[in-house]
Amino acid sequence: MTLAYYGFVLAALSLQLLMGANDGGTLLGSIVATNIIRPAWAILLLFVSIVVAPLVIGTAVVTTLGNRIVPLSSIRMEMLYGTVAATVLWVWLAQRLRSPVSISYTFVGALVGSALAADLSGSLHRQYVIQILGGMILAILAGFVLGYVLVKVVNVVGSRATPRANRLFKLLQVFSSVGLVLGYGANDAAKTLSLLYMASVVLGRVSRQATIAHTTLLGIVFIVGTLFLGGGFAQTSGFRLMKSSPKTVFLAQGVTAALTLVFARLGIPVSSTESLNMALVGTGAGERPGCVRWNVVTHLVLGWVVTIPASIGLSWVITAALLRLFR
Repeated sequence: MTLAYYGFVLAALSLQLLMGANDGGTLLGSIVATNIIRPAWAILLLFVSIVVAPLVIGTAVVTTLGNRIVPLSSIRMEMLYGTVAATVLWVWLAQRLRSPVSISYTFVGALVGSALAADLSGSLHRQYVIQILGGMILAILAGFVLGYVLVKVVNVVGSRATPRANRLFKLLQVFSSVGLVLGYGANDAAKTLSLLYMASVVLGRVSRQATIAHTTLLGIVFIVGTLFLGGGFAQTSGFRLMKSSPKTVFLAQGVTAALTLVFARLGIPVSSTESLNMALVGTGAGERPGCVRWNVVTHLVLGWVVTIPASIGLSWVITAALLRLFR
């Protein structure tokens, strides 16, 4: 039983490594884009958020992912392995093709695909699936709209790009960066924790709650992925989407932090990195539409549209094969 659990932990850590590359790279790109926070401090912030946020802010998102899409009583280990394999494979393939990918969208799609492969369509909680997908879409739309509106309001008040205003926004960005990574730690980081939670229940382990040991291990693996695999994603958020300024970065981070923390408390998983990307686009469009690289934005959106059906199909194939192999 213990060997089976720790074997699955190793598999789940491969997902955490890719999350560090994809999500960590995007977050790092935003934090260091204006050069107010050094990369070493940004990495430390990321690590602390992964370790502390689930313990302090709560694990409502873990419960949603681990029990509300498919009842825990119906979960099988083959489904969990299929979910991990499909998520990792799709993210890896997207990276190889230099295509944007949302791990949150991929993960939810893979969970649904594994349930369908196990003939659990009747047990699938469709209302929660719709709620989760709706929350993800709402978060990115709200990120864009709030970013656009806030930059317009700030400009009306009079804080345009003056040296004094830039210094103020650089100082404020320290606080928005902290909120950003805490929101990520409480929301997006719940994916791997939910896998460990489900595996612990399926295999009959006593401990079902997140502990400091769990979150520290996940934090270490996440940072390894960020440091060694995340450079390309840092380019997308911080530099390729638009030319960032202290004002736009602060507003985009603040909007994203507020959205992810609110959704985390509600137990609705969202994609922090995609919300951040669209908040950056919103602030850029409100400031000066010409500064946004709309071809990159279009590429991002197309990637999101393809991700969910592709991950459902891929997970169905992998899980069905595992169920047939080990029946």
